[in-house]
Amino acid sequence: MEKDTLLVSVVMNCYNGEEYLREAIDSVYAQTYKNWEIIFWDNASTDDSPSIAQEYDHKLHYFCTNETSTLGAARNLAVQKASGKYVAFLDCDDIYLSDKLTQQVLLMESERCALSYGSAIVINEFSEHIDENKVSDKCGNLLKPLLLHYEINMQSVMIRASIIEKENLFFDDLLKFSPDYDLFMRFAINHKICSISNYLVKYRKTPGSLTNNSLDLIGLEVEITLNKLKNNKDFPDELRLDLDKALRVAYFYKSLSCINKGNYKAARKLAIKGALVKKKIFFFYLLLWLPIKKQWLIKLIVG
Repeated sequence: MEKDTLLVSVVMNCYNGEEYLREAIDSVYAQTYKNWEIIFWDNASTDDSPSIAQEYDHKLHYFCTNETSTLGAARNLAVQKASGKYVAFLDCDDIYLSDKLTQQVLLMESERCALSYGSAIVINEFSEHIDENKVSDKCGNLLKPLLLHYEINMQSVMIRASIIEKENLFFDDLLKFSPDYDLFMRFAINHKICSISNYLVKYRKTPGSLTNNSLDLIGLEVEITLNKLKNNKDFPDELRLDLDKALRVAYFYKSLSCINKGNYKAARKLAIKGALVKKKIFFFYLLLWLPIKKQWLIKLIVG
């Protein structure tokens, strides 16, 4: 492959993302891989995001909608505007490391995989390094490991565009919290996926990242996705037991909503199902019997 000959479409969905937007866009312009376009989907922002985005040159294609839609619906609309052989994603408060696209295009071409992802550095609202989401190098059918340990950071993902429309693998626009998890797990049923241990992105986690509404949706939407997999005719029979374990873990995440409401009794009834699957969850289940403030419990569970 000649360097920089394959177009990569970087999808950016934005709703009132002015605070970190320039830094995010600039990280794409700073890529060592030069043949890219930005599909910028303005999801009816009311701040200065539109004017910031339109300051850039012809490589940023600006689109705007009059009504705010779910993230999944907005991403589907943006993806349909993409022209690249590969599609990548970047949220307006996150950052690409400079050789992110170079590494992934080379991997996607050499391994002929449908999707790739990599490690992420976690930063706070002040851009300070606070954590890391480290993955290992692997390629193949990753459905089994992803069922019980989902590790894909959305910002690090690159997808082969031809598969999206050919197999109708779009984001579920009814999901509000985890349309990415839903799509990538469906990818994992029939397609080769590769992960890169190198750090590809900086993912920003702020105090407002996890809302009360999100806590109500985490377990519910994970369960919806897992039931989709369960009913998929191509789901391998030998992984049914692993899928059942994943569903039990989903019950644990459904307990977050109960914890948030201070209903520890109901939370324990849900959490015990996951506690039988993972030692870590069993530890959190035991904590639910102690007089610990809900804010501390939730932070321990979701970080």
